[in-house]
Amino acid sequence: MKDVMPVLAWLLQEAETQPQVDDTWVKVVSGVLALILVAIIIIRRKRKKKGAEEEF
Repeated sequence: MKDVMPVLAWLLQEAETQPQVDDTWVKVVSGVLALILVAIIIIRRKRKKKGAEEEF
């Protein structure tokens, strides 16, 4: 068991030192899609309000 502990400690240190993945493009695309969805929701609500006002 004493021989296994240094190996486990070494493996844990190696697992922690992995380089960070650059996911900036994922964040940018997600933000753009979120803005588009919000814009579509706002436009559809305005159309429904405009259509309801014209009926009366």
